[in-house]
Amino acid sequence: MQVRPYLIFRGECQEAIALYSQAFETQVTEVMRFSDMPASPDNPIPDNQKNWIVMASLPLGDNFMRMSDTIGALNAAQTDRIAISIECSIRQVQHAFAVLAEEGRVSQPLQQTFFSPCFGIVYDKYGVMWSCVATAEDNATA
Repeated sequence: MQVRPYLIFRGECQEAIALYSQAFETQVTEVMRFSDMPASPDNPIPDNQKNWIVMASLPLGDNFMRMSDTIGALNAAQTDRIAISIECSIRQVQHAFAVLAEEGRVSQPLQQTFFSPCFGIVYDKYGVMWSCVATAEDNATA
C-alpha cells in the first residue's frame, strides 16, 4: 500500500506546480488537462477551464504527490488538522521553507529541536500546511 498526498485547487494547480517544483527542486512528471478528456455532452468543460489540470504528479524523493484542479465547489478554509511532512537535509528544508513562506505564513520558524537539527511549520499561499523536518546533519545550519 502507498499513501500519497493529493492536493486540490480551483484553477491554481499550474501555479502550485511551479511553486512546489521550485521549493522541492523537482519537475512535474505527468500532467493531464481537462482539454485532454474525452468530450462529454452531459458534462461540458467551460472554455476558461479547459487548460485546468485533471491530474499532475510531482516527484518528491522516492515518492510523489498528486495535484489537480476541481471544477466544482472547493472549501477554501485553511485547516490545521492535516499537514504534509517533508523530511530531508537541512539545506533542502531551508530552501523549501523559504519558498513556501514567500507568500505564505510561518507558523513555527525554523529552529533546532530535540528531534531535528532544523524544524519548522509553514502554510503556503494556498493554505496547505507543511511540516519541514531535517533528518540529517549537513553543512548548512538552522
